[in-house]
Amino acid sequence: MTPTGPDGARGDGGGRSTASARDVLAQVADHFREFETGPSATPEPPDGPLGWPGYDAARARARERTGEQESVVCGTGRIGAREAVLLSFEFGFLGGSLGARTGDLVETAHERARRLRLPVVTLVATGGSRMQEGMRALSQLQRVARQTALTRAAGLPQLAVVRDPTTGGGWATLAAGADIVLGLPGAQVAFAGSRVRPPDADPGAYTAEAQYAAGHLDQLVPAHELARTLAHWLTLLTAGPGHAPDGTPAPPEPAPVPHALTRGRQLGEESGPHLGEEGAEAPPRRRGERAEALPSGAGAHTVGPAPVPGAPTAAPPSGAGAHTVGPAPVSGTPTTAPPSGAGAPAGAAPSPGPGVRATASPPGAEGSAGEGPPGPTGEHPAPEVRATASPPGSGPSASDAPAGTGRAAAEPQTGDGPHASVEGTYAAVAPGSGMAAVARARAAGRPRAAAYLDAYFDSREEINGDRCGGTDPGMRCGFGLRDGRTVAFAAQCGTPTRPAGYRTATRLLRLAARLGIPVLTLIDTPGAANGPDAEAAGAGPAIAETFAAVAESPVPVTSLLIGEGGSGGALALAAPGRLWVTPDSYFSVIAPESAAAILKRDSGRVAETADALRLRPQDVVALGVARGIVPPAHHSQ
Repeated sequence: MTPTGPDGARGDGGGRSTASARDVLAQVADHFREFETGPSATPEPPDGPLGWPGYDAARARARERTGEQESVVCGTGRIGAREAVLLSFEFGFLGGSLGARTGDLVETAHERARRLRLPVVTLVATGGSRMQEGMRALSQLQRVARQTALTRAAGLPQLAVVRDPTTGGGWATLAAGADIVLGLPGAQVAFAGSRVRPPDADPGAYTAEAQYAAGHLDQLVPAHELARTLAHWLTLLTAGPGHAPDGTPAPPEPAPVPHALTRGRQLGEESGPHLGEEGAEAPPRRRGERAEALPSGAGAHTVGPAPVPGAPTAAPPSGAGAHTVGPAPVSGTPTTAPPSGAGAPAGAAPSPGPGVRATASPPGAEGSAGEGPPGPTGEHPAPEVRATASPPGSGPSASDAPAGTGRAAAEPQTGDGPHASVEGTYAAVAPGSGMAAVARARAAGRPRAAAYLDAYFDSREEINGDRCGGTDPGMRCGFGLRDGRTVAFAAQCGTPTRPAGYRTATRLLRLAARLGIPVLTLIDTPGAANGPDAEAAGAGPAIAETFAAVAESPVPVTSLLIGEGGSGGALALAAPGRLWVTPDSYFSVIAPESAAAILKRDSGRVAETADALRLRPQDVVALGVARGIVPPAHHSQ
């Protein structure tokens, strides 16, 4: 609780300037309509429930000074293209403190939001609970918590903006309890007000910047960008499939599977230019710029023998830029294999290609790794990948097609006749040995999460932090628009994933589930962080929660392995029955170097161990763990 002065203008000494509640409403919303409010349902004695001397006079002065009847103004307004219920706190009214009447207004606002099925945006500036009402004021935090919980259960998004200052119970309920929390730079944001902190405390620890660094705020947004940012967030969080009359989310379509990306090299090259840290591997795209779609008619499988390795391929379409690929006979949906014993989620299609699943020759069969002389890159010839027909009626939904392909490409084959058989699919580009697959996945120039997100989404916003004091820059989570539809994403960036990264991904998965938004996960990590700090931060429990969030998700989760798949730290983000892999990836129970060490093999046998682990993308498909290898965005048939 932050105390208020004689007139309640400020509880920590006064002097701070903050915009009025209506000024902020005018800044972010159009056509604001305030809710009509009647008298309090609970008549108060003079000077409030405690009989605090001068309390009635202080409230009267606050009304005269601000023009408001209480410390919060509630109504509906339009932010960008979306209608919302807005609650804006007036700090000039007794320090924006929460009293019994404030609780009445907050409760009414949430009830109307649920009735109208509108998102809630709270613009917070408060010193906490109102001291002059004692425990009656403090108990309003329970009312606020209940209302936010009911609104959350109704599947409605809640956004909060923490203004200067936001302290005490207002921060701990109205703000920190929201789905998305934005902060104004320089704002004082903390549970402890300035007069109740340790005398030697660093003031910088109680700022919006400090809260962001600790993972408690999602974004720091300058005041002049607040309206645009709120509008974008509301568009993202309300562009789902809608809700049934009882408030339950309508089942969303799965997120489309992204294409494999290449960058200025032939698909399958084991080396590339060193491009520095994550995020620098691809030139930035302008918002709305997307990877070029496949040429017209490229959505169908090509039936026939695989092309001769090294044979020339047709040039990419005009404007295809640096995306060049090697020979690939399939130019539509990926080859697939339903995971053994793993059913797809309810409503999800069992197979992403037109009745085709991929199998590979077993080890030791003709054409398997280790047979025949090595090729010019030092690899052994790639094993044959054979596509066989799926049972009639087992085809996919159109949303299973790789991003950019036409919907016709994903139509299942029907009828009683024999299905097509494709031999040699990806034989020319699949890695020929286990260590070749590992080398590709670890190549510095391989496209990583940032490039995939740029190519996949028209626009996006990211969340920050696990709400437990941690962040992980190697896990990017958020929501993006693709063709007018929202998809949530959790993307590993090629680094060991910290416990905070898993908790952030879990937070994203559970928010998407509440809002009925499908999820895309991009998997790329050598494994979970395994240092002492990671163990102390709860690596095991954090990974367990991510596994559970994926397993119990009521919305479809689509997963793509884009690089390293290091053991359980990678598998935690993989959706059972909806995992695809790129040609530049591997998935393994353990790194081959570690496996060789455990088996007490010398370094000369690491390659042998990698082959034994069957970690190549085509192996992962053949083992039934992945459904298929996705094609690149640009290649000829």
